[in-house]
Amino acid sequence: MISLSIYAAGGGNDDAAPFPVPLSCYSEIAGSPNFLEDGCDRVHGIEDFKDPEGASMVELLSHRISANPFNLIATLIFILAIIHTFMANKLTAIAHKIHEEHDERMKEEGASDEEIQHDIPFKAELFHFLGEVEVIFGLWVIVLMTFMIGYFDWTTFKNYIVYDRIYIEPMFVVVIMAIASTRPVVKFAEQLLGLAAGLGGHSPAAWWVSILTIAPLLGSFITEPAAITIAALLLANQFYKYKPSTGFSYATIGLLFVNISVGGTLTHFAAPPVLMVAAPWDWDMGFMAANFGWKAALGIVIANILYFIVFRSQFAKMGASANSGPSAAMDTPEEPKLKPRQMSHEEFEAMWAERDTPTPLGGYGCTPAFPGMDSFQCPLPCIVHWRNAIFPWIHDSHRNSSK
Repeated sequence: MISLSIYAAGGGNDDAAPFPVPLSCYSEIAGSPNFLEDGCDRVHGIEDFKDPEGASMVELLSHRISANPFNLIATLIFILAIIHTFMANKLTAIAHKIHEEHDERMKEEGASDEEIQHDIPFKAELFHFLGEVEVIFGLWVIVLMTFMIGYFDWTTFKNYIVYDRIYIEPMFVVVIMAIASTRPVVKFAEQLLGLAAGLGGHSPAAWWVSILTIAPLLGSFITEPAAITIAALLLANQFYKYKPSTGFSYATIGLLFVNISVGGTLTHFAAPPVLMVAAPWDWDMGFMAANFGWKAALGIVIANILYFIVFRSQFAKMGASANSGPSAAMDTPEEPKLKPRQMSHEEFEAMWAERDTPTPLGGYGCTPAFPGMDSFQCPLPCIVHWRNAIFPWIHDSHRNSSK
């Protein structure tokens, strides 16, 4: 009850100094309404924060660093995180080189293939981890946290993370994308888009057109994060497995990004940019469809046609590859199928993704119920955490069910 009261009140740090220091603390006169509203009077040493009149940009930055040195610390950490991001591929290449050199040394020492496979050098693992793009900013957040606690105190960091930041939107996107990638949702979407692809004989070209046309428009109803997740997974299964050229691969991804970004304009409740202005400007679904939606749909169709014309020769090659035989040995009924314990990890993953077992009704019923909870935009992260805990259990119970 105490935690619920704190969240309902909007935080538990009303008497603490604001962090980071608001811009008004540098620009506003002490005692002005904005100055007091932002809590600048609670900032330690606030009398030294006022920007000098007529100062240049360099002088302003120098003054703000001298008034609050943590501005420089946070900026340097951010710059280092950006540099780290651009070096991710280089770090991954270093990891591979270290691993290869380690394997060569073990071969020279007479080690068996099994020993080499299981002996992974820590240095290679470390560089590989540092080269993971998705963890880079998480790592530098830890650095920022360390400096925040050292420069200020634990309470300042706790208040900033727990009370001052709102995680509803990122949590919403993560949960929606996780749900959209589950088997019930992907299989249902595959069946739906397969109806359109069937008009073209379920060829790679037909699937490409179906996915890049229908999935972006679905973003107007199931949100853009869900639409791009479904589209990406279906493209992987129905398009990229035929190994298109590098240029065609990147062109398809770019086209998907563009189509998704405009495909959410048929309605007033799905695309974040539309959500921000729909209520203040009184835009409803009819207004969106009449003024933006049909234009976006037409633009998607025209873009897909142009791309299709440019890459039509590659579609022909991919179609020939698709018709030459099954894409995997497991699809051939004459060949004996391996038991799961006899498969490699990659073979098992491929078998699991392509299996044809039915999805229980509960999978179709419970899966959309959880995004429904998100639509209420509940302000209590504890509710979202509960939903995140219970949904994987329901998903796994259906995943392990064969009937």
